[in-house]
Amino acid sequence: MQSFIMIFPLLLISCTENWSCVQQGDTLFSMSSSGAMGSADKGCSSDEIRSFELRTFGSVDEEALRADFGCR
Repeated sequence: MQSFIMIFPLLLISCTENWSCVQQGDTLFSMSSSGAMGSADKGCSSDEIRSFELRTFGSVDEEALRADFGCR
């Protein structure tokens, strides 16, 4: 029981982690408040992903946005 009490707060911390959208050069990704990197959809909105694609590639593949990120 004591180990559960010690582990439970760690689980809460990881579940409430905040993700932000980051662009570095031609790469868009998300970074958590603890410094972990993740896919763009964790911290980027569909509009941010769409704008990034338009700036970087000159066009937006709406079908891929829907399939890959659930953007509408």
